[in-house]
Amino acid sequence: MTLRLKGALLAMFIVLLTAVTGCDNSKEVNQAIQAGETYKKVEYTVSYHEDIFSEESILERNKLIKPYLTDEYYSKAELNRYTTLPFLIVQKQQLSLKPENLAFEPLNQPTENTYDLHYTLDFVLLDQDENEVKRVPSKGLLTMMKVDGKWLVQADEPDWKVSAELSQ
Repeated sequence: MTLRLKGALLAMFIVLLTAVTGCDNSKEVNQAIQAGETYKKVEYTVSYHEDIFSEESILERNKLIKPYLTDEYYSKAELNRYTTLPFLIVQKQQLSLKPENLAFEPLNQPTENTYDLHYTLDFVLLDQDENEVKRVPSKGLLTMMKVDGKWLVQADEPDWKVSAELSQ
C-alpha cells in the first residue's frame, strides 16, 4: 500500500512539474512573439521621402533597428543592407509602408534560449494621405534568441520573392 501511495505521489509530482514547465514555456513563447511583432512593426513602418537613402536616413534607420537584433545578426544585417530593405520597397513604389495582420506561430520545441517563429503579414502601401494603395501578403521565419533576459532577433528570413517584386 505504501509503495502504491509513493508511486501515485511521484506520478502527481511529475504531472505538476510538466504543467508548471509548460506554463513557463508558454510565457517564454509569448514574450518571444511579442518581441518579434514589435520588431516587424518597426522594421516595416517606413514613410516615403525622396532622400530616403541619404546617409543620415540610413544611420537613423540602423539606430532604430539595432535594439531588436542580437549583435551578431545586427552586424550581418547592416553589412548585407537588410536593415534598408524596406527603403527599397518604399523608394520603388514611392509610397509609405506599414505592416498589418501580423501573426506568429512557433515552429518547433525551443531550445533553452531560442525559438523559431513562422510569421505572416500584409505589406500595406500608403499614399501621402495615408490611404491604402496596395496590399501584399508575405511570410517569413524569425529566429528569436534570449540575450540577457531580452528576446532579440537572431535571424530573419523574409519571403525574398515578395520583397524583390515590390522593390524592382
